Amino acid sequence: MEECISVKTPMCYKEKLQKEDGTKPTDEAHYRSLVGCLMYLTATRPDILYVVSVLSRFLNCAKESHMIAAKRVLRYLKGTSCHGVKFTKSKELKLSGFSDSE
Repeated sequence: MEECISVKTPMCYKEKLQKEDGTKPTDEAHYRSLVGCLMYLTATRPDILYVVSVLSRFLNCAKESHMIAAKRVLRYLKGTSCHGVKFTKSKELKLSGFSDSE
């Protein structure tokens, strides 16, 4: 995965992951481990939260299509490694935000 091509979105547009999609089963332990690592990343990467929650629905019935979708998230993370939320220790609490209502 180190030399993979990055993608701009963590999930394909209108991708429908299903329990029975006709693809062959994959190693569930490996899939569970990968999704678990992605869940850990959601604390600082809220942009992948939705797709990781979708992937977590198939922990007990992982198919090849689910593994491909999980690897797509890794490719997305490679291209957006400078994005994220940084939590720092501070004595003063300061909340700042931005909203574009248009």
